[in-house]
Amino acid sequence: MKDTISTLYEHFQAQSGAFTTDTRNIKAGDLFFALKGPSFNGNLFAERALEQGASWVVIDEPQVGLTDRFILVDDVLEALQQLAAHHRRQLPGLKVIGVTGSNGKTTTKELLKVAIGSHYRCWATPGNLNNHIGVPLTLLRMPLDTEVAVIEMGANHPGEVMPLCEIAQPDFGVVTSVGKEHLEGFGSLEAIIETECELYKYLAQTGGQAFVHYENTDLMAYTVKLRSAIYYGEDKEADCVGRLLDSDWQLRFQWENSYRLMLRAPQIETRLYGRYNFVNLLAAACIARHLSVPYHKINEALASYEPANNRSQLLELHGNRIILDAYNANPHSMQAAVENLAGIRSNKRVAIFGDMFELGDAAEAEHLALLSLLQEKGIEEVLLCGPLFGAHAAAFPAFRFYGDLASLQAAEPINRWQEAVVLVKGSRGMAMENYVTLA
Repeated sequence: MKDTISTLYEHFQAQSGAFTTDTRNIKAGDLFFALKGPSFNGNLFAERALEQGASWVVIDEPQVGLTDRFILVDDVLEALQQLAAHHRRQLPGLKVIGVTGSNGKTTTKELLKVAIGSHYRCWATPGNLNNHIGVPLTLLRMPLDTEVAVIEMGANHPGEVMPLCEIAQPDFGVVTSVGKEHLEGFGSLEAIIETECELYKYLAQTGGQAFVHYENTDLMAYTVKLRSAIYYGEDKEADCVGRLLDSDWQLRFQWENSYRLMLRAPQIETRLYGRYNFVNLLAAACIARHLSVPYHKINEALASYEPANNRSQLLELHGNRIILDAYNANPHSMQAAVENLAGIRSNKRVAIFGDMFELGDAAEAEHLALLSLLQEKGIEEVLLCGPLFGAHAAAFPAFRFYGDLASLQAAEPINRWQEAVVLVKGSRGMAMENYVTLA
């Protein structure tokens, strides 16, 4: 395979890095990788790729036909991954930051992108291309003059982060959080912690630099194994110290590299909602400063960052303040969202939640626990959407339950409230953002 990867890289360079995995997007000269999945087989489109202008086609099924423009490998995905790792090794001046975690990794990645990008040529994972296919695509699409790359790494099964590290070869890394996510695939919280912390394990093996949230007991317990780490948090002993000043709506905070300096640091007014995002801001500030980004540039970047893609977005609609945080959900992020909503000063707080997916055998208990928390926190109005929440309707008569989003939308249009704070959240499959966009 080594010789094949060298040949592939020669073709990749000859085409100035132009490649694709989708015949719908082929441009003349592209190198086409015939990936396979549960419902598609790129090998079947190899001839079409050539007809549409591909320069070379990488396949792993010889029966589709062989010409001098076909490159036969044992496994196309593995070849793509090895090509990306080889490409990474050809860029010794590049600094790579790995970002993983149960919650907050995409927000932290975006904050790092703007903070580091204020001083360096920075490339970051586009969207959520953070898995075994997305990471190599991110690296191969990176501009050659990139100085710092921020690579997001996702996982939903044990052992999935280490292979991503071996592809991206990060010099620095941060685990944003560990919590109950993808329990159906992981099986336990312990497996989640072990998998997310594979990033720290990789950095320890390669002499890289880990950044660790000082107040996260799970991560602190794990990083005892590390030779060195840089800690960020609210504790005076942290290497990068921050203080949250206001979280009622948009976050306001201070930070510095010591507690004494932090007390006199300027206050940063952000456009981010949710006290749970404070730690993401602090992680980005800590890492950017370690890379020698000037302090004032970091502050200006974090203050100007505008959340998007249904992640902690703040909207004004029909006289209400809307918190649209509907990109995804798991028990940990839902709990944090409820606790933050409960702390907001408002005469009317409304929680509109969709079901949480991929929880396996824990689904019933986790939905029940969240309903109990909503009741305990005294949220004035609670609307639930989906059968997993609906299974507990009889036990919570004060809450309103709907079988699907259409039923919710018809019965409870968002203009029925005035001057309320409305939190909308649910798993990706629930598409809860449509409750707002269709209003």
